[in-house]
Amino acid sequence: MKNLLVKGGLVIDPNNGYHSVRKDILIEDGVFKEIADTIEVGADMEVLSLNGEYVSPGFIDVHVHVYTGVALGVNADEIGINLGTTTVIDAGSAGPANMKDFIERDIKKNKTRIYCAMHFAKDGLLNPPEADQEDKYDSDLSLEAYETYKDYIVAIKARASKSCVGDYGITPIKAAKSLARSLDLPIMVHIGNMPPTIEEVLNIMEKDDIITHAFHGKANNLFENGQIKPETQAARNRGVLFDMGHGKDSFNFSVGRLAKSLGFYPDLAGTDLHSANYKGPVYSQAVTLDKMLALGYDLETCIDKVTGSAAKSLNLDKLGKIIPGCYGDLTIFTLEEGNYEYIDSDDNKLAGTQSICVAHTVLGGEIVMSKA
Repeated sequence: MKNLLVKGGLVIDPNNGYHSVRKDILIEDGVFKEIADTIEVGADMEVLSLNGEYVSPGFIDVHVHVYTGVALGVNADEIGINLGTTTVIDAGSAGPANMKDFIERDIKKNKTRIYCAMHFAKDGLLNPPEADQEDKYDSDLSLEAYETYKDYIVAIKARASKSCVGDYGITPIKAAKSLARSLDLPIMVHIGNMPPTIEEVLNIMEKDDIITHAFHGKANNLFENGQIKPETQAARNRGVLFDMGHGKDSFNFSVGRLAKSLGFYPDLAGTDLHSANYKGPVYSQAVTLDKMLALGYDLETCIDKVTGSAAKSLNLDKLGKIIPGCYGDLTIFTLEEGNYEYIDSDDNKLAGTQSICVAHTVLGGEIVMSKA
C-alpha cells in the first residue's frame, strides 16, 4: 500500500489546535506521519487533492448495533465507512456467550473498525428481554469472555428499562455495574421506561460511565419541570458522560432544545443505528450531527463529540486525533448550506440550514470510500 498524502483540506481537530486551517497530512504505514502547511509529493505517495473540504479525525460512533446474529444488527460497513464513520462501538448486541460469533461473523469481515460494549447478559440481545431473570446473566462467564476477547471490549452494556429487566428493576443494572467495576471498564446504560427510575440508575453511575439515550422524550428522563434533576447534575459533576444515542425511540428535539438551553450539552453523539432505523429517522452519524447543528451547536462542538471526546470516553488512545503516531483515519466532508428538514424519534420536525456531506473516508491511510 502506498503512503497517502492528503493536500489542500481544512483540518478541524479542535483538541489538537486545528481550527479549520489548511494543512497537508501524510499517512505512512497506516498512521499519521506529518501535518504541515505544505508537504512535497514523493514517488511512493498516493495523493488525495482537496479544494478546501473539511478534514477531521475519523468519526467514531459510540453506539451502534452491528452484530448480525441478532435482529437489530446491520452491516457495519453500510453504516460505517460507507457513510464516513471509521470506527463503531457495538452497544451490547452480543454478550459473553456469543462474543466469539460476533467477532468471526462481523468484526473480522468488515473494514470498519469495530469494538464493543459487551452486554452483561449472557446472550446479549439475541432473545430479549435479556435481563428479566437472574439466570440470564453470569459474571463468571463474562469474566472469562473478557479475558479471551479484551482486545475488542471497551465497556459493559446494560439496558435499564422495563422491557429489558421486567420487574427486577435496578437489581440487574447493579449486577452489570459490579461486573464493569471488576473489569475496570465503564458501563454504558440505556435509559428508558420505569422500572428502574432514572434516579436509581444515576445514583450507581461513576466517573466515565455513560448514560445513553440522554435526550429521549419519555417520562423517566433526566429533566423535570424544565430543569435538570439534582441526580442528573450530581452525576455529571462526578464525571458521568451523557450520550445522545438517537435511535428509533430515543431522541426528542424538545428535550434536546431544553438541554441545550440549560447548558446540559451531550458529551457524545452516538446514533444507536440498527436495522430498524438506519433508513430513518437516524440515517447516519452525519445526519445526527446535522440535527445538532440545527439545534444551534457549532461545527467544532459537533465534530469533537464524534472524534476526540468519543475516543477519550472509551480509552481509544490511537483514535480521534490527527497527530503523528495515531491511526490514519479521516472523515473528509463539506458543509452544505440550504433548507433542510429533520425528524426526531417522535416524528417531530426541525428546520436546519446546514448539512455535513461526507466526500471521502480514509481508514488507516487507505481511501475506502469516495463519493463520485
